[in-house]
Amino acid sequence: MLEFPRGLTAETFLARHWQKKPLFMPQAIAALRPAVSRNELAWLATLEDVESRIVFTDRDQGRYRVEPGPFDTAFLQALPKRDWSLLVHDVDKHLPAMRKLFEQVPFVPDWRIDDLMISFAAPGGGVGPHRDNYDVFLCQGIGIREWRFSTTSVAENSAASDDLVLLQEFEGDECHVTREGDVLYLPPRVAHWGTAQRACITYSIGMRAPPGYADPDLRLSEVRPGYLSPAALKRAGTRASELGRVVTELKEWLQPLAPCDDEITALLQGRSALKSLRLHGMARLAFDDCNVYLNGARRILQTEERESIALLCTRRRLNAAMVSALDDQSLRWLLANGAFEIPEHH
Repeated sequence: MLEFPRGLTAETFLARHWQKKPLFMPQAIAALRPAVSRNELAWLATLEDVESRIVFTDRDQGRYRVEPGPFDTAFLQALPKRDWSLLVHDVDKHLPAMRKLFEQVPFVPDWRIDDLMISFAAPGGGVGPHRDNYDVFLCQGIGIREWRFSTTSVAENSAASDDLVLLQEFEGDECHVTREGDVLYLPPRVAHWGTAQRACITYSIGMRAPPGYADPDLRLSEVRPGYLSPAALKRAGTRASELGRVVTELKEWLQPLAPCDDEITALLQGRSALKSLRLHGMARLAFDDCNVYLNGARRILQTEERESIALLCTRRRLNAAMVSALDDQSLRWLLANGAFEIPEHH
C-alpha cells in the first residue's frame, strides 16, 4: 500500500480526501514495481487491440493535437525530442502482471478500479489543462513532471484543441514537481495540468462508476475484493439492480475469448484441468449478497458457492477446493462468460 503523509491513515484519507479534495503524497511508493520501459510502452502502442494515442503540443500556439494508435514502429522512432506524450490505456488487461500496482490502493473497492493507463512524455509533453470525471491516482515513475491543480472554476478553452476538451491555462491552488515514487490523488472534476520537465513515465490508476454514482462516504469496512457492499447498492438507488452488471462490463475491444460448449464440456469432464486456471486478464468479476457478476453478465449467487466466488475474486485463480465447491452449472457459467485464461492444450 502507498505510504500516506505523516498523520494520515487509510481511514482518514477516505474521510478527508476521497471524492473531496486532492492530496499530494511525496515518496508514497518506495519502488514502482512492476514497471514498464519506454520501449515496452511503445511496443504496446503498435498492437491493433491496444488503445493508444499521442498528444502533440504546439508550445508557440498553445494548441494540442491527438494522433490515435496503433502506430508503426518507424513513426515512433521518428518522433521529435520534445513536446509529445504517448498514452496507453488498459495496460493491466494486456499485461496482467501490472495489476499488482492496484495493491497500492487497497482502501478502495477493486470494482471501482477501471484501468491502469501509462504515459510516456518527452520533455514539454502533456495533454494540457483538463478535468476528468473520475478519481485518479497519478503515480510518478522515472523522470520529472510538474503538476498543477485547481479546485476553483477554470473556463474551457475550445481554441486549444480540435480533439480534446481542454481548459484555460491556470496557475493553480498548488504546484508540485513530482519525481519517482510521488503520488497525486485527484477527485473527479478537479482541473489539473501535467507537463514533463524531463522525459518521464506516469502510471495512472483510474476509477470507474456508473453516471451519477458517488461514494464520498466510503468506509474501509466495505472494502473486500470483488464485493459490492449494501452501502454501495444503496448509493446506486433505483439503479442498484444494475450496478454489478455496469461495473463489470468490458469495452468492446477487450473481450476475453470464451471456450465453445464442447470445450467447456470437456473441461468439466476432466475437472483436474480446472484447478490451475487463472482469471483472464480482461475479466471483471464481482458479487453482492445475492448475485455474482462477470463481464456484464449476472447470475444468482448460491449460498454454497459464495465462499469460492469471494476467494476467486481475491486470488484470481482456481484451486482444487474451489473447483470441488462449485457445481457444474456455476463453472459452466464462469467458463462461458470468459472468466478464465484457457491454455491452448488443455
